[in-house]
Amino acid sequence: MRECSLHFDFSNAEGKLDLNKAEALMEMALKLGIHTFNTYWDQEVYPEKDAEDQEFADQIHALAVRKGMKLSSYHFVGSVLDEEDPEQKRVRHYMQKSLDIYSVLDPGVFVVHPGTFSDGGFKKNKIVHQASVEKWGAEETHRRVVENLRWFGQQAAEKGIRLAVENIYGGRFYSQIDELIALVEEVNLENVGFCLDVGHANVDGVDIPAAIQRMGKKLYEVHLHDNNGKKDQHLPIGFGTVNWIEVIEALKAIDYPGTATFEFFRWPMPDYEQGLTRAVEMWRTLEFVQENGYFTTNWN
Repeated sequence: MRECSLHFDFSNAEGKLDLNKAEALMEMALKLGIHTFNTYWDQEVYPEKDAEDQEFADQIHALAVRKGMKLSSYHFVGSVLDEEDPEQKRVRHYMQKSLDIYSVLDPGVFVVHPGTFSDGGFKKNKIVHQASVEKWGAEETHRRVVENLRWFGQQAAEKGIRLAVENIYGGRFYSQIDELIALVEEVNLENVGFCLDVGHANVDGVDIPAAIQRMGKKLYEVHLHDNNGKKDQHLPIGFGTVNWIEVIEALKAIDYPGTATFEFFRWPMPDYEQGLTRAVEMWRTLEFVQENGYFTTNWN
């Protein structure tokens, strides 16, 4: 059975670190036999709150050590291209700052949205990309993205961290599987690979098992959630149209060594812990069916 990882948001309604909430979430995970988690913090593309960010990293690290929890991946939300800065100094400054602050959490992977451009983030992906193309041309814009990711990967390697660029959906730049694979190949660093978001891939009609096969040993992270194939709903596994048996088979076929990172909102019932218990049981059941088949003859 593959190790599971849970996506946690440790902030309160005001966006501040809530250590009581963090401790409760970790204790709940441990009750379920889960010892790894994924998280993010400052949602600003160019964060300025260094003291708060460092406090978050230090306190969550101390709590995780005390509870026996491990961070499987950290979600970097910063930019990979700034169309207003020809030297890309601001982008690289915040890449380095994020590594310096959050490396204390000892993440195996930094997940990166490769279409996060300037202050607009990935929501203004197309607008900022077009502005960059008008200023520099398509080839030069692409070259700067590649060079920034390569630089990020080189700095991450010095701290023993891998980068995993994530597929988004809906035609954003570098979100399609072919584009994503070509981007990683051009960056050409051992520690820069892929995060396959299964829910995003389902929205885009991707052949998910084939994508897993193509990513192979460079698949460093998977995000698991479901949807109806039309919207990014982040439903629990089994509540949408993803063929999870095929996903599990494909991950086993490439000997994927990472965690199964759950990124859905919640099971549709009031008690969060009970709902999460059912979600984990659902995943384990699917793993069992993939391994052993569906034994209807054993039912009474």
